[in-house]
Amino acid sequence: MTIRETLRPLSNTGFAWYLVGNTGSIVGTWAQRVALLWIAWELTQSTTVLGLLAMADLLPSVAIAPLAGTIADRYDRLSLAKMLQWVSVLPPMLLLGLSLSGQLGIEWIVAVAVATGVINGFDHPIRMVLVGSLVERARVGGAVALNSMTFNLARMIGPVFGGLAIAEKLFWPLFLFNCLSYIGFATILARLKSSTVPQKATEHMVATGNWSAVFCSLKSVQKYLLVYFLLIALCFRPVFELLPALAEKLNVYGVTAADGFSILTFFQGFGATIGAISVSFLLPRFSPLYLIVASGGGALVGMTLFLSFDGLYMAAICLAMLSGAILANGIVTQVVLQTGVPDHVRGRVLSLYTMIFRGIPALGALFIGILADAVSLHVLFLAGCPLVLAMTFVIARLNPQSLTEREV
Repeated sequence: MTIRETLRPLSNTGFAWYLVGNTGSIVGTWAQRVALLWIAWELTQSTTVLGLLAMADLLPSVAIAPLAGTIADRYDRLSLAKMLQWVSVLPPMLLLGLSLSGQLGIEWIVAVAVATGVINGFDHPIRMVLVGSLVERARVGGAVALNSMTFNLARMIGPVFGGLAIAEKLFWPLFLFNCLSYIGFATILARLKSSTVPQKATEHMVATGNWSAVFCSLKSVQKYLLVYFLLIALCFRPVFELLPALAEKLNVYGVTAADGFSILTFFQGFGATIGAISVSFLLPRFSPLYLIVASGGGALVGMTLFLSFDGLYMAAICLAMLSGAILANGIVTQVVLQTGVPDHVRGRVLSLYTMIFRGIPALGALFIGILADAVSLHVLFLAGCPLVLAMTFVIARLNPQSLTEREV
């Protein structure tokens, strides 16, 4: 894919403005997330608490996403997204008040994480479906890749601001920025128009409201890819939720644990950005199945190397590789689903993707965080590598043409 073809979805003014608003919102979200993780670690020094915080933030998506997917298939997605941005202002507004009053404790951090998780359970699948609604279907793949690139660029920038707040121990400006980012995004969404209109509920849609029926409607290869995505989310993704504890164990003279954590989160975002850019150029040249296998293998290598180094900068480079590979795997899986399922069930299928993307890492982080009191984090993460390796071999044996073939 040429640079011109990669950027072609930007000729749609509405989609371009969507990227601007979404990028600002993601910067604020990740800056706040990094700051809250570190505050929770400083208050408790407990991997169990980090796991609970990840669960509170991510697990509500498992319960909320199915409802969100059904709503996204039956109502105006643009109006839903705009309303959710106004609701999203409330948690950072509460954090702003608590920070200014000096009352920000672990119980409030967990409560805000739960509220944010519930809101994101609705917001994440609706945003994903909205991306496919703002552009023509032929450009959905490019739009997904561009959205992922800007998402991860913002995810790289956000921790920088979070790290500055941690270093200065000054968090209220960060929470204020997050409030303003949601307001700005809601304002942009109010000016956009969708290129597709959700279908009205029909008997077929009501039947596919049954979630087992929605899953069964997928091709066999799509089911395999979702299982692979789930394993990576369970075994590898929790490393990002437990980074504060891992940062404490890295050895660098003259660098505090807080600075080490900020550096790691920056490289995590940097690697994800490189992964997103790489996928946007590789997707037109190679089968999605090949890219999914390659990215899964890259994640295996990145995780193994990350756990092998105790120096900050080598670990950060390996973390970037791990992050980029995981992100590439997620993008290609999402593109396969965005372009391979009918529009009237796309919201529900993508909400299933969201359940895996957000809920499974939360369960993994909680489980690993609890066990880390008795077993090394490195051992626990290495234990997941054989599972991912086995599934990589299974995916590698699938027929690439099965993605486009109709099943009888």
